[in-house]
Amino acid sequence: MNVKKTAHVTAPFAKLLGTALALVGLATSTHSQTVDSFNPGADGWVYSLAVQADGKILVGGLFSTLDGGSRSNLGRLNADGTLDSTFNPGVSSYVFCLAVQSDGKILVGGGFNTLAGQTRRSLGRLNADGTLDSTFNTGVDAYVYSLVVQADGKIVVGGAFVTLGGQPRRSLGRLNANGTLDSTFNPGGGGDVQSLAVQPDGKILVGGYYGLGRLNADGTLDGNFNPGANNNVSSLAVQADGKILVGGAFNTLAGQSRTNIGRVYADGTLDSTFNPGGTGANNYVSSLAVQTDGKILVGGRFTTLGGQSRTNIGRLNADGTLDSTFDPGANQDLTSLAVQADGKILLGGGFTTLGGQTRNHLGRLNNTAPATQSLGYDGSTITWLRGGTSPEVWRTTFDYSEDGLTWTKVGGGTRIPGGWQLAGVAPLTNGTLRARGYVTGEAANWFVETDIGVVLSTERFASITLDGDGGLRATVVGPPGRIFTLQGTPDLSQWTDLGLYTNQTGTLVLTIVPPAGQTTYFYRTHSP
Repeated sequence: MNVKKTAHVTAPFAKLLGTALALVGLATSTHSQTVDSFNPGADGWVYSLAVQADGKILVGGLFSTLDGGSRSNLGRLNADGTLDSTFNPGVSSYVFCLAVQSDGKILVGGGFNTLAGQTRRSLGRLNADGTLDSTFNTGVDAYVYSLVVQADGKIVVGGAFVTLGGQPRRSLGRLNANGTLDSTFNPGGGGDVQSLAVQPDGKILVGGYYGLGRLNADGTLDGNFNPGANNNVSSLAVQADGKILVGGAFNTLAGQSRTNIGRVYADGTLDSTFNPGGTGANNYVSSLAVQTDGKILVGGRFTTLGGQSRTNIGRLNADGTLDSTFDPGANQDLTSLAVQADGKILLGGGFTTLGGQTRNHLGRLNNTAPATQSLGYDGSTITWLRGGTSPEVWRTTFDYSEDGLTWTKVGGGTRIPGGWQLAGVAPLTNGTLRARGYVTGEAANWFVETDIGVVLSTERFASITLDGDGGLRATVVGPPGRIFTLQGTPDLSQWTDLGLYTNQTGTLVLTIVPPAGQTTYFYRTHSP
């Protein structure tokens, strides 16, 4: 990692510009769509997958063994697919949805009566180590199908219930971060809610047996959004451009013919350009995931997608045409998709073969292109560029820590072409800068994370002044004992090394003689 500070000197006076740059390297995945060696196996259906920031994988469903070990409907795998022996909470029945909170706690929704050995009806929360969070005990009287965590930490809950937190809530409600009912949020529901997604503006998309609708952040109905779907909407995904992907078991969307998959604009009107093959999918679509390159993973129970043969899994280009490079095939329903930070694709469902290989209800694919990212900070602006097959995120946050344990929020990112950015950041020194991107799906929510290990732990110009001989006197400050190079350039196109120095005490005064006849010259310190 290189961190740089630049000073621009224009004779006969000196001017301090002060910029910095820091980057993490590219994260890449294998360039072929093949089944990888990940093969833990479950003895029953997998309905939900979520990826933790440390790369571990949460698996929920209806099974009794995972990777050969006893696990009742919920388990956790290490990144290589081996069973995490430290995590074994146990759930008495179905796990339909999972959400990883920013503090690492895990929300679990489904159709169970006990969680981690204690009474919890259909909804509960675990600590990161798998022990029960005893402070979170909200009452739900029936199935929970979908969960989403808002930017403020509140939890939107969708399902088939009629009470939540001990109060009437038909199929849809919201909890405060501590698990108490948010009494201000009571939109009222129709049929069961199967899918939820939060837009960057805080509005909440709601899909279910009644079709598709949207709520304002306060829970009131967004009356301007009424695309309509004539049957079940079981999966939703919001693209980077704000368009909304809709999957389910319908044949009309926004008043037009769309078979089980379609796309609407942010205002709810139909995107007429998106109609895969003119035929959609020939059976229901239960899962959607968007990559940062705009490609769309589609899972469910179908044999054709975009007018071509695809068995329960396929991928569309951003314009809705079928991606001909991607055709792994699964021999039975696919109910959950999750794209890892490195671009690899996790799949769960009822299948026993994937990509022609034996995979019992759970498998992973290498992707067809790399996942790329870089994180930079120039002293005032944080830029997180994300591309390729990385998972798309709906919001980002940037945090800072001096010890790697206690984190302080710096702010939230704003979308820019190719990534996210936060401007106007106060100078950060001697610590770690962390970027988090939050992923939302119909059955799981989690976040991806990257960081700059040391932020501006380097020398910088505290002052540059003219001395009596027409030269420059530069005071450089930084960590004691740090070695740095002084560099110069007349035009910023090519830098020349001017000397190697050791900042023994933390403050070093240098005398700099600008090149003869040069009226403008730039200087910087460069620390490896």
